[in-house]
Amino acid sequence: MRIIRMRRVPFIDSTGIHNLTNLCRRSQKEKITVILSGVNPKVHATLVQADFYTLLGEENICPHINVALERAKEILEKKKVRKSSAKH
Repeated sequence: MRIIRMRRVPFIDSTGIHNLTNLCRRSQKEKITVILSGVNPKVHATLVQADFYTLLGEENICPHINVALERAKEILEKKKVRKSSAKH
């Protein structure tokens, strides 16, 4: 699980989106979930325009760290349940 805090990122350009996309793709290959936290409206709009949400999923782009932490707990609980039911 990776939570990337973006609260101090005032904007993101094509290079930033490219690098973030590469990080997310590498993480997915390693079966690591990425959650963005603290995404401001300007960055959010740029990510929407770049169709970044199809890569990460809208539910994994959170406005605040507390929301991101709750999302992480939710994901971990689902994995725990799946792992537990696979044993039986």
